[in-house]
Amino acid sequence: MKKTSLQFLKACSLSVALLGSVAIVATVSMPDVAFAKSGNDNGGGNGGGNGNGGNSDKSGGSSKADKADKAGKSDKSGKSDKADKKKSGGDSAKSKTKEKAKAKAKAKPKKKDLAGELGVHPSELGALNAAHANENALKNASPNSRVGRIAAYRDSVLAGEALADELALKEAELAGLDLPSRGADLIKTDLDLAVEESGTAAGNVTALETQLANTDPADTVAIDAINAQLVTARETLTAAELAEAGLQAEYDNAVAYEAVDAEIDELTQKIEDQPALERSLLEAAANKEVTDEVEAAVKKLLGL
Repeated sequence: MKKTSLQFLKACSLSVALLGSVAIVATVSMPDVAFAKSGNDNGGGNGGGNGNGGNSDKSGGSSKADKADKAGKSDKSGKSDKADKKKSGGDSAKSKTKEKAKAKAKAKPKKKDLAGELGVHPSELGALNAAHANENALKNASPNSRVGRIAAYRDSVLAGEALADELALKEAELAGLDLPSRGADLIKTDLDLAVEESGTAAGNVTALETQLANTDPADTVAIDAINAQLVTARETLTAAELAEAGLQAEYDNAVAYEAVDAEIDELTQKIEDQPALERSLLEAAANKEVTDEVEAAVKKLLGL
């Protein structure tokens, strides 16, 4: 009997222990159920639950919205970058196009402004516009034709340039000569006397040599005297010949200097007269007033 009561007590203790464990486990594992039950009793349980759920949904929605915003911003940023790159590429292309256009504009020869190039308007040239004629036309033109008269003017200008070149050569030649201390005429007078004296001295030497050759070799006194005279005569002849040579050189230099100087004077005069000659020829070819500007323009047309 005692054994049975003891066993019953043990069974009760085990049951209580098991029930307590179950309650603890239920309370830990299902907290929402306990709160829900409390809410039902107060009439606001469902609202609280739904409220929390709503917040969770809003939080989730906010997270999605943030992601969408970020994605949108990323897309906009990407599109903006692409647009910037496209714009930059477009600006670069436009810049290159402008640079090419400028390069072509520079490379392309500009139309010649004849008035600006010549310094006068073509209308001021009148008939002298015929100076545009080519070389063959100028060369083969009739002397009395308009082009022929312009050709005569051109030939005169070229002749004037040749005169200037010749003058430069003559001036260089003159610089290479000694400046005479006196005129060639005065030198010529002295030279003629020197030539005469040289001739006389040469004659004396010849005479003495002849006399010596005809003297008796035995006449030593006469031979000695003739030889002494012959030495003096020969010295005189040498001096006369040297004087003559010096005067001849002086005379030749003076003559050459005076000749070149005279040529320079002549060339200088021709060059001084050249502008008037050229102007008269140009006026003969023109049908309008010829000014310095018009003449300069015609020279440009003729390549002068």
